[in-house]
Amino acid sequence: MNNNQSSKSVIFDTLFIMILCFATLLTTMILQGGVIVGGEGGMNYQIKFPSFIITMGGLLVYIIFILKISNRELKKMIEIIYSKKKLKKIN
Repeated sequence: MNNNQSSKSVIFDTLFIMILCFATLLTTMILQGGVIVGGEGGMNYQIKFPSFIITMGGLLVYIIFILKISNRELKKMIEIIYSKKKLKKIN
């Protein structure tokens, strides 16, 4: 994360991208004639429970992996930054 970028802006950016992705998928579904709730005709869009569980499980594994890697990299960055500050104080 950039020093000029706060955690609130990172969260906002992430949510904004996710909302754009959702809007794009929803718009595509509507333009292709998909029916979101009830009605007849259009696409028959059904969520199958096993596929949903596999997808959510994969997403959870991915998020956990990314968080672990990010945490490790953040610790390295903090160590590098503070070791430089300590060296400046000593000199």
